[in-house]
Amino acid sequence: MGSGSRSNRCLLFSTVILSVVCIGLVVALIVIIFKDDDRDRNAHPKVDDCDVIQQDVSEQESQNPTVFQDLTEKEIEALTNYLYSRPEFDLVRPSANKTNANFVFMAELHLPNKSEVIAHLDQRGRQPAREAKVIIIRGKSSDQQINEIVVGPLPNPSYHHPVPGINASLPYFYRPMTDDDYGSVIANLTNTVHSEFGDIFRSCYGSSVKDCGDKCLTFVYASTFSPASSGTNMRKTWYWLNYDVEYYVLHPVDFSVLVGFYHGQTNIEIVWFQGKQFKTLQEAKTIAPKCTTRSFPVVDRNLFSTMNQRGAVPEAAKKRAPIHVEPDGKRYTVKGRHVHYMKWSFDFRMSTAYGPQVYDIKFDGERIVYELGLQEISVFYTGHSPQQRFSDYMDSAELIGPSGTGLVPGADCPDHAMFFDTKHVTETSERPLVVKNVFCLFELNTGEPIRRHHSYSKTEGAFYEGMENSILVLRTIVTIENYDYIFDFKFFQNGVLETKGMSTGYVLGNAFSEMERKYGFQIQDFISANYHSHMFNFKVDLDINGTSNRYEMIHVKVETATNEFSANNDNFSQGMIEREIIDTEKKAAYKFNFENPSYHVFYNNATTDKYGNHRAYRLINQGMMKQILPEGRNKEPAINWARYQTAVTRHKPEEAHSSSMYTEFDVYDPVVNFQRFIDDDESIVDQDLVVWVTMGVHHIPHKEDLPVTTTPGMGLSFVLQPFNYFDEDPSMYSLDVIRIEPHHGNVNVLKYAHATGSKMTCVPRKTNFFDVIKVEPSIIFESTNG
Repeated sequence: MGSGSRSNRCLLFSTVILSVVCIGLVVALIVIIFKDDDRDRNAHPKVDDCDVIQQDVSEQESQNPTVFQDLTEKEIEALTNYLYSRPEFDLVRPSANKTNANFVFMAELHLPNKSEVIAHLDQRGRQPAREAKVIIIRGKSSDQQINEIVVGPLPNPSYHHPVPGINASLPYFYRPMTDDDYGSVIANLTNTVHSEFGDIFRSCYGSSVKDCGDKCLTFVYASTFSPASSGTNMRKTWYWLNYDVEYYVLHPVDFSVLVGFYHGQTNIEIVWFQGKQFKTLQEAKTIAPKCTTRSFPVVDRNLFSTMNQRGAVPEAAKKRAPIHVEPDGKRYTVKGRHVHYMKWSFDFRMSTAYGPQVYDIKFDGERIVYELGLQEISVFYTGHSPQQRFSDYMDSAELIGPSGTGLVPGADCPDHAMFFDTKHVTETSERPLVVKNVFCLFELNTGEPIRRHHSYSKTEGAFYEGMENSILVLRTIVTIENYDYIFDFKFFQNGVLETKGMSTGYVLGNAFSEMERKYGFQIQDFISANYHSHMFNFKVDLDINGTSNRYEMIHVKVETATNEFSANNDNFSQGMIEREIIDTEKKAAYKFNFENPSYHVFYNNATTDKYGNHRAYRLINQGMMKQILPEGRNKEPAINWARYQTAVTRHKPEEAHSSSMYTEFDVYDPVVNFQRFIDDDESIVDQDLVVWVTMGVHHIPHKEDLPVTTTPGMGLSFVLQPFNYFDEDPSMYSLDVIRIEPHHGNVNVLKYAHATGSKMTCVPRKTNFFDVIKVEPSIIFESTNG
């Protein structure tokens, strides 16, 4: 054969081979496409595949707990052994009857002295001894009392001593209401009331407290009657009667009883029935034939008090809501409870007594805040009926920490959030109570620019530059009876730190009568909801360039002078600033005045920039509320921190908190009297300063608060903002920026964070939370196991 034939055969062979290869490539491509599509539809990258993060999930088993870390399992076991081995305590176990007995009410981490912690963190000094704060209620001995003690060193305790600043022996009368108190009282009360009022309840309310099947009345809701209201140092509590349906506080009936506690015994002192007050159940029965009759609520998904989805659905609502994506994985890291995000770092924990706490908050390696934590939540109600009129709550009496329970991804927090558990040592269990999903941590694009400018015309430079505002959020939610409180700590890339509290949950319903109209609105048949106030108090231990700080108020004043440029020689007025160093604690107890607007700034006097400006942080309280109750009257002294929107005091170990769990009963001689922090009027110039911030809201419920109050309009926050602290906006480092500028007749678009392309390496992943809770429902519901 000639060379042409060989060439044709080679060409034919090559064509065949090329065709096979092309078909193979097409098949492979189709397989890849379908595999990719299948992965997008059904599979999601594991956390480790996408999340650039370190997390020690077994923190409680850590052999070397950090200074701010909650008690570990090993430490709790050693602490428990120590406490139950000491004959002077003579403790009973949680499973025992604690009436007239000595028992541990709670235990949690006791923070070392700040000076020791700072030496450890900043000068690499030895880590201070780990210690626990323990509250023992001693009901057995002839000298019944409450002891707050510090036990250490952990994990091998060998000593205990009183908590600094707290009397070694507190009156037994001050003790919080325990689960045993509530449980035994309700059981006895139910039996007593049923024997006297069973038939009357059926006639008036279509139900009863016993022998009622699934249509019952219940005494589950109670409100403490403070000595400040009763005028006597006796433990008394109002017990309300409600229909036992979802949700019971919106189904009150006009019946309540005041129960007095006497040496372990209880007695009904007052009966409130059908808008009248009686001394006994027998006396109240005399008006029973005149009662306003009601039927048991019809329970279905449309019942106004349920949170079942209902109502006409717009077509657009059938589409899924937007979701957040972390296209390159997480931009923060966590080890134990220590977090790094951009230039921020901090530690966090859940205090059993006080709730969420954040420590050692640094920006770019410099400490801004040593301690930031919730101190108290209070709710003061109003009304004609006595159970509403005297319902004033300080929620630390209920222990705020254990009220923080399982957060739900996709509702409480985004699906891409990380979740953290916590544990508590309380009177209720032999072992620590481990609570799942108490904190969530996530980065959030707020949908707002943190900065931008658009220079449209050529004469102004013709450019656009803007930065999206992505922040890190640490969140927890505590549910205390009917109300839920959402607490966020927000870390901005420009050095701003925001602390926010929001209220949601159920308003407290009251049996409607014409007498209640002056306190609130009727919102449903038989129901009114009355005016009340929510207040939060926070501790902010600022360390701006060290612990030697000053508090300065920059007042905005009005200057009036002659206008030399006016033909008529008229006067003109303009604003000016006037700086004032606040030198004592009494002067620093601040009550807002619209006539005197001011900035509140904190700085180290030894640190200035080249212009003579102090490197400061400004505190902005965006949740201020006027507390309207007269000072010193009724229960107002229990919340005397609410007299001031902010107060500044010198740091003292014995002034660690502004409130205590005893405030329901200790009004005449408070265990923690915040006003005394101020009354000694110490100098606060060049001292270690603590700012106490109060936020609040007046809430007049309305029909749109049904079934529950929504968060818009209920959010309160305070902000710590750099004020001459940096030479420029410190977020200028960020790559979350878009710049657009003209270039030779075209347009240059710079997306700094995506210079290498926009392909996502991580796709939104599904949460397995809803599968997990089927196996472990205790994540969101109370466990029935002891």
